[in-house]
This record gives sequence, C-alpha cells and structure tokens, in this order.
Amino acid sequence: MSAATEARHFGATTVVSDETLGFQMIFVIGLTSRSDRRDSMALAAAFTGLDIEYIDGATSIDDKAIPPEGLQNNVNRGSLLGWRAHMNVLRTIVERNITSALVMEDDVDWDIRIKSQMATFANASRLIVQPVKGTLDRHLDPTFPVPMENQTFQDFHVDDDLTSPPTTSPYGDLDRWDLLWLGHCGTRFPWPSDGNAPLGRVVIANDTTVPEKQHVNQELGSSELILEYPEHTRVVARARVNSCTLAYGITQAGARRFLYELGIHKLTNTCDMMFRFVCDGVDGRQLATCLTVQPQLFQHHRPAGSTAGYSDINDHSGEYHDKGSTANVRWSVRLNFPVLLNGSTEYIDQFPDAPPVGREALEMPQSPLD
Repeated sequence: MSAATEARHFGATTVVSDETLGFQMIFVIGLTSRSDRRDSMALAAAFTGLDIEYIDGATSIDDKAIPPEGLQNNVNRGSLLGWRAHMNVLRTIVERNITSALVMEDDVDWDIRIKSQMATFANASRLIVQPVKGTLDRHLDPTFPVPMENQTFQDFHVDDDLTSPPTTSPYGDLDRWDLLWLGHCGTRFPWPSDGNAPLGRVVIANDTTVPEKQHVNQELGSSELILEYPEHTRVVARARVNSCTLAYGITQAGARRFLYELGIHKLTNTCDMMFRFVCDGVDGRQLATCLTVQPQLFQHHRPAGSTAGYSDINDHSGEYHDKGSTANVRWSVRLNFPVLLNGSTEYIDQFPDAPPVGREALEMPQSPLD
C-alpha cells in the first residue's frame, strides 16, 4: 500500500483488515538458511491474507561496526547478529521513507482472526494517543503526559468513541506514537513510580480470542492482568519492561529514533533490552512513545520436533516435542495448517474454555432441542 493510499483510508476498519494490517509494509526478519521458517511463514501469511517482504538476517558483523560500549558489554555473537538484523530493517524503513511498518521475526505465530484483533487494537491505541474530540491537546487519560502525585491508572473501554479520528494511521496519527510492541515475551503495566509516562489502560473485555486465565502464560511479565481483570480480557497500555522483539509496528520517526539509539548512540545490551530501554526512557535513552498489549497478539511458535531449531542465538537443544505449541494464541495459524489446507472451519483451539460446573452449569439456559 502506498503512503498516499494509507493516508486516504486512515481510520477505516478495512485498512486494518487489508494485506498489511494498516501499515505500509510488513517485513519479516530471518536467516536465508532457515528455509523451514520461510516455508511456514509463507503458508501462515497466505492463509491469513498478509503480504510480507523478507529482510535477511545478518550472518557476520565487523567489530569496527559495533556502536560505542558494545564490545565491553559481553553481548554474545549470536545476539549481535540478531541486533544487526533489526538495525537492517530499521535502516530499510528509513531509506525507503516508509511511513509505518510491521516488523516480525520469522518464528512468530498469530491467531487466524488477526485482522479483527488488530482492528480492535487500533480502536484501543487511538484512545491512548489521540486527543479528545474537539480539542488539539487534551487527552482522555488524566495522567497524560506524566502522572502527578497520588494519581493512579484509569481503565477506558475499547468501544468508547471519545477521541478525534486520526488522519495518517488507523492506530493513531503517526506523529503521536513511535512503536506498537505487539509480540513479546512479557510486559507489565506502567506504574506511577515510573514517573515518565501516562498510566491509562484500555480494556478489551469479553474477547473470545483470549484464553481463560488458567491458560494465560505471563512469561517474563507481571501477573497484574491475571489478578486484576476478568476472564477473556485483553488490555492495551504504554509498554513497560517488555522482552523479546517478536513483532512491532513502527513509524518512520520511530525507526529513525531507534536506529540512532541502538545503531549509533551506544550498544549496552541485547537488542530487545535496548528496545525496552528506549520505550522506558532509561539507560540514558530518550523516551519513545510505545504501546503494548496483554496478552500479546504475536508469539513464538514452538514446532514439533527437536528443540534445537528454536533459536539461532541461544542453544535450545536436548529435547524433542511430539506436538507444536504457541502460548496465548487460541486459533494458531500454524497449528491449523491441516485444517486450513482442507478448507475446513473446524479450527483447532489450543485453549478451549473449561465446561461450566456446579451451580453455573445448572443456571445455563437449555437448548431448544433438549
């Protein structure tokens, strides 16, 4: 989709439901040697109607090309190559003047219903970044731009229609956000003690694509979502302490900021940790506007077979799994390949709801056929 087309259709659900999910481009990072991942990614994209372009992973790096502090921080060679791959895609976005892009690593998975999920996420992100209707600079969240003493978070509902429509992106105007951290290994909500970002949360209630809480894997994140919200709830908020750069949307301005911070300014940790530092405004990094979602919309897929194939950075060898899995994704595209190939709609649900028991079962309405 051209930048002009993206701008013309900015607020429409149809844009989020197009082949690039409302971004100008979708890039997938991966090594050319991992043909297994490209085969699987090609099918996943085809079955969900996504148009993707590959950015080859890095296979070598000259020590002279590593930013200041990089060689002193003991980042292993595999992590450096992963960092360079993300810098290459950011540079591509900058060089081609791409207005916004979705960047995915080649081992991610998503729900068959990703287009409707992203349309709902867009509604949520607009409530966070767009000004209140009829204003230019007043936001729905009273803690914007930073919380004052004794202020706490406030929940907003995804269906609220209280903010001005964007004109350049369905996720909010492109000058109002830098990064949408859509695929990660864990996150937490912003806290008042962070002191540098709004606290507001947008609640997506009764989301049947979210597993019951007993099945939600918080991984490296906090348990706040599980403890504070009802079943089948997804929440969008400012990103805090995220791990793993599995999938993220980024603007042209955001790509320039992250390319400078991670590729030129200094290299102090692994790539995902430095993305975190920029989103959190720590480690001497300028704070970026980053949103995230719990549970995540993109997640690592763990295929059946040897675990040695899980990573090209760290050693995961030693186990063999008979079945594949993807945490927190109910109708996994990759696990549903056999179903999709046969044209069926009897999708495999990794995390079906538990049947009602006791009093709840007695109060269930009876079928007319009973």
